[in-house]
Amino acid sequence: MDPASNYLIAELEEPTGTRTRRLLRRAYALLRAAWGDIDVEADLVIRRRESGAEVLRTPADVGDPHILLETVRDDLDTKTVDEFVREWRVVD
Repeated sequence: MDPASNYLIAELEEPTGTRTRRLLRRAYALLRAAWGDIDVEADLVIRRRESGAEVLRTPADVGDPHILLETVRDDLDTKTVDEFVREWRVVD
């Protein structure tokens, strides 16, 4: 079996948007942190290992983003590209 991790990588990245939107998000995150809510705001991004081209970007806003990232990385290590694409509905 040729694992998908040979061809794809998964990372958490800062959500995209305009400069104003990013600044507002950071300010809101600081306010939440001051109240003790240390929620991580991130996008799950899957890229082609060879070119760095983005093949999937989705908000990692359900539960802990790090757990989602761990799940995706496990799938990349244990599934072929075809299996991974079918499960995660990645546009290839």
